[in-house]
Parts: sequence; C-alpha cells; structure tokens
Amino acid sequence: MSGSYRLHRRVRGLELPPEYLERLELLRKGLVKWFRESGRKFLWRGEVGWYGVLLAEFLLVRTRSEVAERAFYELLARFPAPEALCSAGVAPVREVFERIGLPSRAERLVATVCKVLEDYGGKLPCDYRELLKLPGVGDYIARVVLSRVCGRHVAFVDSNVLRVLSRFLGAGLSATKAAELLERSIPGGELLDVNVALLDLGALVCKPRKTLCPLCPLSPGCSTSLRTRRAQGSAGNP
Repeated sequence: MSGSYRLHRRVRGLELPPEYLERLELLRKGLVKWFRESGRKFLWRGEVGWYGVLLAEFLLVRTRSEVAERAFYELLARFPAPEALCSAGVAPVREVFERIGLPSRAERLVATVCKVLEDYGGKLPCDYRELLKLPGVGDYIARVVLSRVCGRHVAFVDSNVLRVLSRFLGAGLSATKAAELLERSIPGGELLDVNVALLDLGALVCKPRKTLCPLCPLSPGCSTSLRTRRAQGSAGNP
C-alpha cells in the first residue's frame, strides 16, 4: 500500500470515528491473510471469464455455496461455452436449476447469455446501466461483474459482508453505504481480495447467530466483539 494512502472519514452521512479508520487500516492486511489461509476455494473465483462469473452468480442466489458448486460443475460440463448454453435453450438448463430449487433462474440465464452473444458481440458490457438491462441482473450481480470481469474499483455487498461491517463498526449500514465504505477505504488493487474475504468471513465465522469471535481476525478491533467481552467480564465479576 502506498504510504500516502489515507482513508476517507465521511461516507455519505456516516461519520467514522478516527479509531475505526485506524482499525480498518490495521486489520485490512490481516483479513486478506486470513482469507488466503482459511477462505473457501471455488472454481468460479479463478480465471473463468464472464461466462463462468455469470453462471456462478445466477446459481448463488439464495443457494448454499456447496450446492451451487455442484450445479456449476454440471453446467460447465454440459455447456462448456456460452454458445453451447445459448444453443441448448432453456429446457436442459432448467433441469440443473430445478435440482437447486431455482427453475426460473434458468430462463433468465439463457436469455442473458444469448443477449450478450447477440447484442454485445460476446463481450459482457462494462457499464452499470447496460448490465442492468440484462435479464436477471440486478445491482449485486452488476457490481460483481464490474469488479471481477471488468477490473473496476467496485464493491459488492451481500448479507455476509453487510453483517461483518455493521458488527465491526457497531453501526447500522445499508448495502449502499457499506459498498461506499469499502470503495473509499480500500486501495484499488486490494478491494476485490478484501471484499471476498469479508464475504467468506461472514459465511464461516461471523455468522448470523453462532459467531466464532475467537477465530475472527477482526475481533480485536470489532465493536460488537468488544461489547460481548465486556459483558462477559461484568457477568464474571459481580
């Protein structure tokens, strides 16, 4: 990281105390280190091109990653290229999506892939508004594409990322504010790694109910973890 890099203190009405800025700065590298050692390894996180990224994101909607992974391998085996999927049509693709309970996603995926081939010359557009014109592509998938396919400095925030950041800062955040916080506080070359690390941290450690704070690399600077430790200390010392 450049020595001249500084975090922005204000994020659209969210005033960040100086100590939070310092924590984000100090823990950023620890988070990436944790991800490299403990993060999940999925094929779609490698060099899979726009087609692989779209397949994964359409499968991951309201689906456990392990279930989506099996369907991802099956789709790639049966339709190894976007042209193959577009030519096959909806019916065989729906067979795969029906097994994970998302049959309606098949039609949208086929429509999107065919539209990219026919209207964009086989290249996914790197424009947010154009991406939203694709069937089944909303804000989240558009942001994933801009980040992972187009290499843009754009954050994508799901429930896992939002939960980790909200607990860490001890502040209620919207997905929009959380995304802006990441985009303003993380250097460009590291944003994707940090983003994916937060996603996995929320899925594996900072869970909705049973949190595993002792295993969390953010625990030392986490507002929620600090409150929990103080409460436990008070309970043990009447």
